[in-house]
Amino acid sequence: MKISRRLFLKALGVGAGALTLSPVLGWGQQPPVKIGLIGPIDLLDVGRAMVRGAQLALEEINKLVDDKKLPPPKLTMDGLIRDDQVLRGDVARAAYEELVEKGAQVIVGGFLDEAVMGIMPSLARLKRPFLNTGSSGKQFSELVRSDYEKYKYYFRLMLNTEVLGQDAAGMVKGLMKEELGIQKVALVMEDSNFGRDFVKILQERLPAEAGVQVVKVINFPINNPDFNAILQQIGDSDADAIIPGFAFNTGVPFVGQTYELKVDMPVIGIITEGQAFEYWKSTGGRVMGHAYADAATGETPLTPKTLPFFQAYVERYGESPPSRPLYTAFTTYDALFIVKEAIDRAKGTDPDRLVEELEKTDYVGTVGRVQFRGKDDIYPHDPKYGADYVVAKWVLWTTLAKDPLKANPQKDPLRVVIWPKQYRLRPDEEGKPVSIDACISQAASAYRAAVADWKGKGKPKGGRFDAWQTFARSVAKCFVGQ
Repeated sequence: MKISRRLFLKALGVGAGALTLSPVLGWGQQPPVKIGLIGPIDLLDVGRAMVRGAQLALEEINKLVDDKKLPPPKLTMDGLIRDDQVLRGDVARAAYEELVEKGAQVIVGGFLDEAVMGIMPSLARLKRPFLNTGSSGKQFSELVRSDYEKYKYYFRLMLNTEVLGQDAAGMVKGLMKEELGIQKVALVMEDSNFGRDFVKILQERLPAEAGVQVVKVINFPINNPDFNAILQQIGDSDADAIIPGFAFNTGVPFVGQTYELKVDMPVIGIITEGQAFEYWKSTGGRVMGHAYADAATGETPLTPKTLPFFQAYVERYGESPPSRPLYTAFTTYDALFIVKEAIDRAKGTDPDRLVEELEKTDYVGTVGRVQFRGKDDIYPHDPKYGADYVVAKWVLWTTLAKDPLKANPQKDPLRVVIWPKQYRLRPDEEGKPVSIDACISQAASAYRAAVADWKGKGKPKGGRFDAWQTFARSVAKCFVGQ
């Protein structure tokens, strides 16, 4: 959705000037503070999205300094961006150490737990704050809790796996069971640290907290999984829905086969690559009806900063993938503003003073209100979780096109938040949020009725698949106001 420059300025209080990553001196002639970034930049869109989110934040922050709306210093990442080769903890550790040697006062980024874990020993030794904007392993905040003085330099902008599992259980109970009538689920998780942790959490939480039975659990190898055989096993399990957990695997073959086989169950879970706008084209529209967890979406005005950031991102990067911001773009963008506020309050970059000021963070960003948990919390320095702070948003891929396989991948796809209810929103003509909760609830009731009819007819092949496709298209109509 197009946001006017007037609304952009109103929401952020700033304009988007020309990006400068080189160390140009501004008001007060103070040299810029060096910020490093580490992520899977060469191989994954989530890494490239991190860089783009950081670049937009630097641009806006430095413009504010030039306009004397923020005090100096400016921030720079010039020559301070490093690739971690996705799973290589040793590479991530070497990158962190090199960035510190080059003068980085704060470092942001991180995606897979395996890479972030490699950073932690060097963080404890070199004492440069690291703001994790992509990895979910709870072990990092547990290190802060077990040895605060050693690991207090670690912070995170997204939910950890345990809290994400708590959020998922709430979604399964509220959306899948109570609204959609789903009683049994199959879990399909990649065999990574994230996948193993997430499946264990869901196995424990779903029966106890959501009242939903887990009837099949599959951990597949990251490389070359046989999704045809996996879907056959799930089809034999009598599951009502599939909950995937893919962080590294793209999920494209999985998505394609669920559509081509007309698998008779919704797919609602986590496929990180599935957050990318290009995913519709990558799957040939076969992602229609899938719903994935995300930090934010460009279509939904979560806060006054969400849509302006989305529009600025699209205007700058809309011609190359990822042409829309992934979750790491949102979290990394917010991280840079949080860092700038901490530097200003600390009146410098002393690591211990920065930690003290980061702990005082109270910042409304693109994904919600960010406050970090205290050092005595079970997950210190993770973001506070809840309706008033940060929660996952479960986003449905949909379109108004009659045939999703023939839809225009640049114009027709929509991504609509279907959970939590408070974020079932669409923007009006001025970009203000309008609730579509009642409309989506009505579509869910129609889906339950269609499934009951399907079961009454002996569960003909493809019947529940068609009912879910109808639900997805109804949500699209809710979003555009039809």
